[in-house]
Amino acid sequence: DPYVTVATTTSCFLADKLREKGKMVHLVLNRLSQQDIVWANAVKPHEPTEVIRVGYLSGTPSHNKDFATISEALIILFEKYPQVRLVLAGPLDTEDRLSAYADRIDRLPFVPRADLFQNIASLDINLAPLEIGNPFCESKSELKFFEAGIVGVPPVAAATRTFREAITDGIDGIVASNIDEWVAKIGQLIADPVLRAQIGRAAHETATEKYTNTNAKNAPYYEYLRAVLKKD
Repeated sequence: DPYVTVATTTSCFLADKLREKGKMVHLVLNRLSQQDIVWANAVKPHEPTEVIRVGYLSGTPSHNKDFATISEALIILFEKYPQVRLVLAGPLDTEDRLSAYADRIDRLPFVPRADLFQNIASLDINLAPLEIGNPFCESKSELKFFEAGIVGVPPVAAATRTFREAITDGIDGIVASNIDEWVAKIGQLIADPVLRAQIGRAAHETATEKYTNTNAKNAPYYEYLRAVLKKD
């Protein structure tokens, strides 16, 4: 649109695409609201048990293809780790080959956002699969990273540009590029409760420091807005 000269977006991938069109772009990250923080702080901590709950909480049917990218990895993990349970939420259709493990898959209904953080906190590992290289997926923000992080759950995410830039791999989260990496890295978390707790704490620190409205750092954007308002 030639009438749009200035834009905001939530990912560097989209920002670069807009700059290619000659737009002035301000990167404004998605963040947790103050109400989100209240809800997150109110969750009951998940007590570790021998059962490891690995979860994917989707929001729309558009995530079917994203989830399908890790189906093979999940089957391998089911076979290798009998203590694993898969927790799924949202309108997600799974591949037929996962039906063999139906007795180890829990389904959660849609809940109000106030209850979302408790659902995430009930997990030992939170998954964020996406189709790497798909422009639609590459445009998505790191929402599933910091929503898990704010309740101290270690996230494992697809190695899209956004997640790679948001997550320090092995420190405050995990990124995976292919089936072998999904299996190996999730497997490491399954086997090591100390590592899960360590990454969960670091993810919480990152979410708190970088992804809350209270700690928002958008000085260039705010300066631009003040300049425009002053002109008007």
